[in-house]
Amino acid sequence: MIRLAIRTVPVFAVIIGFAMFLAAYMNFSGVRSAYLDLIRSRMAMMAEGIGNDISTASTLGIRLSEQATLPDLLARQAATDPLTLSIDVAGDDGAVVFSSDATRVGAKDDGGGDQAAFRQEERVANDIGAAVGTVIVRLDRAAIDKEIDRLRTDILNGAVPAGLAAVAIGSLTCLLLLTNLHRRARQSALGRSADDPIGRAAKEMQRLQPEIRA
Repeated sequence: MIRLAIRTVPVFAVIIGFAMFLAAYMNFSGVRSAYLDLIRSRMAMMAEGIGNDISTASTLGIRLSEQATLPDLLARQAATDPLTLSIDVAGDDGAVVFSSDATRVGAKDDGGGDQAAFRQEERVANDIGAAVGTVIVRLDRAAIDKEIDRLRTDILNGAVPAGLAAVAIGSLTCLLLLTNLHRRARQSALGRSADDPIGRAAKEMQRLQPEIRA
């Protein structure tokens, strides 16, 4: 029984531990995906709204460079989210025409080299489908990664105690089951021995041998 428990309980504990680890990983993966999807959705809505304003003005004959109300609009939109680095409106040549960050105006937008930003781009076209420009929403990637790390830590802090408790309870349950099975096996073996006619006959012969000799 002891040998069987030593062999079985650790294996059972490893299986439960792995299952808890997998559950925690899947939980974190789901939370992370939901968080990023929420951010992307918010960025897309913001970029689409600004793009619609630009497209409407272009339809009325106002060129992108003449849409003087855009700086105030971009600044207001950027102020609604503390994660925002900037909201830019770039022309067809990639140069930033308007931005909530004044230092980016006139500079070329480099999407490939913009590693510090989590980006969302919205192409803007007029009513005949001609390209007008691009709305670029840039969020602080470091802040987003920090929030994801916080979520990971929170899930881990909850998963470790729960995993240890599950391993302990599962191991104890396994041990109780093995003990119960061992007890039943012994009772069954004893019952079979008691019902053994050959064994009873042998015992009776041993009891009668002294009488026969006498």
